[in-house]
Amino acid sequence: MEKEKVKEILDLFETLKKELKIEPKEVKEGEVQEPSNVEKLELEFIALTEENAKLEEARLIAVADNQNTVRRFQNESILVRKYGGEKLASELIPAIDMFRGVLKSTPDNPEIKNYLMGFEMIINQIDQALTNAGVTMVNVKPGDDFNPELHSAIEQVKSEEFESGKIAIVVSNGYKLHDRVIKHAAVKVAE
Repeated sequence: MEKEKVKEILDLFETLKKELKIEPKEVKEGEVQEPSNVEKLELEFIALTEENAKLEEARLIAVADNQNTVRRFQNESILVRKYGGEKLASELIPAIDMFRGVLKSTPDNPEIKNYLMGFEMIINQIDQALTNAGVTMVNVKPGDDFNPELHSAIEQVKSEEFESGKIAIVVSNGYKLHDRVIKHAAVKVAE
């Protein structure tokens, strides 16, 4: 489009030269011809047009850079909102797993059973808070296929119950924050 405008203006200059009957002077040998005012204007116009094209290109590059920066910032802020609680969740999870281990015990003392019921209520509240924040437990059970993206094999064990490559024993739970694994489930895999 810019080139069309330049050509149109140059054609206009040529038309003006013809209408004003401006003819180039004959140059004798050894004589330097001084450019006419119209020729000077033509050269200046061409230089300004080229400079305008360069400035327009620089402007478009700056606009594109700005849009890319805004897009990167938006993506990063989405990731921070989505995964910002990862450190806190990964530090709370071991304590929650210890609570779960305590709850699995079956004491004979009724007073201790009451404490365990209170611990269970606390764990349920913590689980709900973590679920609201996007933290979920990775459901693993014996007999599932071993998946290195979700599970961490701590040992291979002989098993008649499960075939090779299947999870034989779940040692500890795994957790995800949205779609990101923050703690792999520790498992023992059948040989």
